[in-house]
Amino acid sequence: MLIVAVLFGCVESLTNNQQTGNPSIEIEKPVTGDTVQVGSNLVTYTAAEGTGGEGLSFYEVYLNNKFVKRYDQNTDGTSPDIYLDIDSTFLGSRISYLVKVYSKSSKSKESKTQENIYVQDKAPDAPGNLILSKLNDFTVNLLWDDNSKNETGFELWRKDGGSGTYRKIKTLPAGTISTDDTGLSAFADYFYKVRAFNNSGYSDFSNEVSSNSVNGGPWNLKAESIGASVVHLEWTDFAVNELGFIIERTDPYTNNFERIATASRGSTEYDDNTVSPSTGYRYRVAYYTSTSVSGYSNEVSISTYYTDVQAPSNLTAAYNQVNNSVQLDWTDNSVLEKETIIERKTGSSGSYSEYARVAMDEVQLIDYGIQKDQTYYYRVRQSLGSNAYTPYSNEVKIVIPN
Repeated sequence: MLIVAVLFGCVESLTNNQQTGNPSIEIEKPVTGDTVQVGSNLVTYTAAEGTGGEGLSFYEVYLNNKFVKRYDQNTDGTSPDIYLDIDSTFLGSRISYLVKVYSKSSKSKESKTQENIYVQDKAPDAPGNLILSKLNDFTVNLLWDDNSKNETGFELWRKDGGSGTYRKIKTLPAGTISTDDTGLSAFADYFYKVRAFNNSGYSDFSNEVSSNSVNGGPWNLKAESIGASVVHLEWTDFAVNELGFIIERTDPYTNNFERIATASRGSTEYDDNTVSPSTGYRYRVAYYTSTSVSGYSNEVSISTYYTDVQAPSNLTAAYNQVNNSVQLDWTDNSVLEKETIIERKTGSSGSYSEYARVAMDEVQLIDYGIQKDQTYYYRVRQSLGSNAYTPYSNEVKIVIPN
């Protein structure tokens, strides 16, 4: 008798045992045909341990079939960030790479090799330390640090007025660190930022500067239009022996400076209420002693608003002990404002500084940045345009308990 035995169960069992615990890995980006840059390129991938495994252990990156770097699995069991680091020797060439994953049970799996990946230059680093200097009422100079070595050029962007929109006004060659902007209005604020570019893209923008924030030397004279009827001046009193200050203003018709007032010793501000609506002026200040007059301060230009606008009113402050905050409410008396500015000072001897801005028509702010056992003072006003404001609201005081 012929006995035939068919053994098939053992073969299936063997196959299952071989697959148990095998890890897997799949590359999502960059993949075949993509572009990478010189420097570090994040590899997006998914990796998993096979059924019954003990977890993943580490990863190896192979560039053009050569091992380049190892990445260990994170201590919390999550997958690490893996980077494809490309140096400048590969610029303009095409590369291939793969990632190999290892399990704690000493099993491994290679990803599919990603090929024909073009290496381009990295985008340049952002320019920094942008500084603005006024050359005259109609020209400013801009200076910045060139923080990259691979830019093709720079772009200078400007917006006219705080509520304006940025637009590119100049393209400059590589290596440029300074340029002038001319043909400006003496009575407008201008905001600037700069960025670098090359064939791979654009850098981040530099810091922003404005013509209104330029420090005027030791005097630091500044001017604001309060509606149509008042120009408010502020300066630094650095003199030690002055008897007072001389305030001078240009005649709008002749553009000649004329003395309009004096301020007492120790003064740091003056309100000129002899101005006309929609009119441009320039101001300067000097101090005097019993025998001499100092040199003049920096000059400031300002244009008055076309009409007077009522200040916000009925400002109130209420302390919320539950979340240690102060709620401010006020009445909006205008339809002309661009935004509302909230100012705060700590203690009666403190100085007011801008704390926050809210959009037009908003009439409430919650201040979460307070400390217990402190006394705070608040006031608000509204911006009407370029260096033009409403008067201040009433001042409120609130004591925060310990």
